[in-house]
Amino acid sequence: MEHEELKRKDLYDSLHNQDQLRFPLEDYPAFYSWLNVPGKGKGLRLLDIACGQGFFLEVAEQLGDLSCYGVDFSSAALDFARQRVHRTDLKQASAYALPFEDNFFDYCVNLGSLEHFDAPERALNELRRVLKPNGKALIIVPNKYYLGTIWKVYAYGEDEDQGQEGLTNFRTAKSWSNLFLSCGLDITGVQGYSGEHHISWFFRRPDGKITEQEKTWRPFLNEILKPAIPLNLSQCFVFTARRQP
Repeated sequence: MEHEELKRKDLYDSLHNQDQLRFPLEDYPAFYSWLNVPGKGKGLRLLDIACGQGFFLEVAEQLGDLSCYGVDFSSAALDFARQRVHRTDLKQASAYALPFEDNFFDYCVNLGSLEHFDAPERALNELRRVLKPNGKALIIVPNKYYLGTIWKVYAYGEDEDQGQEGLTNFRTAKSWSNLFLSCGLDITGVQGYSGEHHISWFFRRPDGKITEQEKTWRPFLNEILKPAIPLNLSQCFVFTARRQP
């Protein structure tokens, strides 16, 4: 690994030993469903790039019969993943140099990690290389102008990092699309994601505790506001893509 990536690996080893660094657990089955795997997917291969502690792969094992693979540069993350998954081939590797042959995978996913890469183009080029010509990629990335971020600026005059750790590159939907296209991926779909069963909203929490005001407003935000959030103000974008010819 290169020097900068080694420094980031050390950071993420430390972060994984402190926290799980994941989406809400109840959302992972929805992520898997967005792949639209036919049947149980027997005979198909799936790769989770920057798989972290294996939460998506755990669900993939439960819901499908695909051959699952995961890579992450953090040895700490993979130690936790090995306790969670049972038939996934896990490898410690850089997303910039995936240890697989060309045209190997039917599905490649990268869930909430691309924004942390210092060279996302290199990672996307590698994803494209290992993806079959008729394969499918699913990539979740954060929005630069999430409604909750705008609200925090409006209401409190404060910046908002959306709970991200380390280096984070936020982009608009158009900017992400242009990046994918420049790396040889054709966009086949994009949808907003602000949580399947919750909404990440921003209240001030004295001493880190949830206030009664927040408890009162969250059901309203879940049921009324969340479904009305337009794509360009959603918390994250979910892109599906295929290799360009």
